[in-house]
Amino acid sequence: MNQSSAAAEKDGEGRNGRASASRSTSEARSATNPRKELVREQLIDIAAQLFDSKGYVQTSINDIARAIGLGRSAVYHYFRNKEEILAALVESEALTPSHQLQDLMEQPNLTPRDRLRRAIVDGIKRRLSSGSRFILFARLETQIPDELGPRYNQGRRDIYDFYVRCIAEGIECGEFREVDPKIAAFAVIGMANWTSRWYSPAGVRQPEEIGEIIADLALHALTVRESAVQDDTGIRNTLGQMREQIDWLERNLT
Repeated sequence: MNQSSAAAEKDGEGRNGRASASRSTSEARSATNPRKELVREQLIDIAAQLFDSKGYVQTSINDIARAIGLGRSAVYHYFRNKEEILAALVESEALTPSHQLQDLMEQPNLTPRDRLRRAIVDGIKRRLSSGSRFILFARLETQIPDELGPRYNQGRRDIYDFYVRCIAEGIECGEFREVDPKIAAFAVIGMANWTSRWYSPAGVRQPEEIGEIIADLALHALTVRESAVQDDTGIRNTLGQMREQIDWLERNLT
């Protein structure tokens, strides 16, 4: 290779390196661009509504673009196709929560009671902050394509297994009374999931406050109690607190 060819090759490598670095910087900037992330989340929300109302198969990228007020080419800047949008929905509503619970289970300084409380509160906060997406996604379960089904089902199974394990460990160490961990897990998950059916952002309680109330009710039902030692006053106080919490929940259901 002569000197001029070597110089040209070196110059080309330099340009390619700079272009590659520029793309990497641009991609990194895009990944942390708040506006892009906001539009991406809006696209997922709009798509979820259309998948629910029209059906996943009948909804096109053009439908999604028109609903959000973007051109079709602009939507492709965020997602290559509607399958990617549905995959992002599965990720946010099933896989991400299961990963967060796994991280929670691996924290050695937390007792089963601590883990269960945090899981309930954090889950309700996330659910009530996602608008109608959680309800819409629950109705979309039957439309999830076969290729996404295993990922979604595994995420749900991991969430259920977390609650079963947490309750079982609480029983074993004496924090929780003897109950069927599987039935108790379904009951706790049901309490948390149902909040998205009646919650109103205009209400007086914030999502975290609601999460704490639901967690109190769940933990009260699971906690070991020595009935032989508890006096009438203690029983009346406990019932009074539960009535107050139930009354508040009933007022917010209307």
